Amino acid sequence: MNIYVDGMFFLLSGIGRVYENVLRALIEADGVQRITTVVPDSRKRDFQGMFSSPRLDTRFVPYEQGSWEEFFLKGRVIGRFRPKPDLFYFPNFYTPFFLHGKFVVNINDLIPLYPFYDIPEWKKKTVRFLLWRSLRNAAGCVCISRFTREEVTRMFRCDAKKLSIIHPWIDDSFLEMVNSAPEDEPRAVEGDYLLFVGNRFVHKNLGTLVRAFRLLMPDYPRLKLVVAGARMRRVDDVDIAVKELGIGDKVIEMENPRDAVVRNLYRHAKAFVFPSLVEGFGIPPLEAMAFGVPVVCSDIPVIREVCGEAARYAHPSDPASFAAEIRSVFSDPEAGQMIRKGRERVCLYRRETALKQYLDLFRRCIEMRMG
Repeated sequence: MNIYVDGMFFLLSGIGRVYENVLRALIEADGVQRITTVVPDSRKRDFQGMFSSPRLDTRFVPYEQGSWEEFFLKGRVIGRFRPKPDLFYFPNFYTPFFLHGKFVVNINDLIPLYPFYDIPEWKKKTVRFLLWRSLRNAAGCVCISRFTREEVTRMFRCDAKKLSIIHPWIDDSFLEMVNSAPEDEPRAVEGDYLLFVGNRFVHKNLGTLVRAFRLLMPDYPRLKLVVAGARMRRVDDVDIAVKELGIGDKVIEMENPRDAVVRNLYRHAKAFVFPSLVEGFGIPPLEAMAFGVPVVCSDIPVIREVCGEAARYAHPSDPASFAAEIRSVFSDPEAGQMIRKGRERVCLYRRETALKQYLDLFRRCIEMRMG
């Protein structure tokens, strides 16, 4: 197979992680002779430091994901690859105009279409149009959870047979680093802390997390809260809650931390808290489980689907509920059993299973006759 894998989200959010994992797996997969990709020039050095293979043909472009150039110029760049790819794969649904050939898209979530997601209405309509366009024209669509597939069929009334469920996975390279830190590695944060990892979007519900942390402070005066992830706006829910509660000295914000720092934070966290209102899947709780960290999550369908009985669950809009579950984690005499369940849960999301599903889908799409 000759596969194009779109790299515009490289190093950006969870979609970037999907891209990295799929690309790395395809490079090592039998039956894949050539892989082509397009990556923003701004991340060229990072890409070249992470990926190198005689199978890989990479083009770097002077524009970013979501720009007008991506939609109107990238198709021409892709069209110049020779030999032409048998199939084009996009780890999102932002497919360019002027793309000729069969393609597969990932539908990771529908979060921008939810009422609480406060973007202008014209942007919501644009997202809806782009998603509809991909659903209509794609040879195949990957939904990263059962919940996402149900939401797609509910919002777009499309044929569920066209939607394959393929879960993301925790990459082997990540798992190898879980226990590989040198003994003298300094801690990124001293003392006990709660940890959140993820970009600071509105649906991450971080105001609830900060308020839950404030409820814990009288009982755990030395506890800190670490929020590790990119800021999405100048003033967000973290800033508002921290200022309102006057606890800026207890909240440590790390914007755009490198992977090594994130691993260090996981390794030493007392608990990981994930208060999202909605997700497409939810990789960070699994990453925390891989490090043996107890996890407290919002009680929402997709997180129940992903984490099962390996996490504690709190009401997503109730700081007191989160505080109670975090206290129970701290005082649980059987915390070791929770950690064991977490590591067992991580093992369900492995590369071998997902890669076989991707390759089977790619072959079916290549052989498919388009009407």
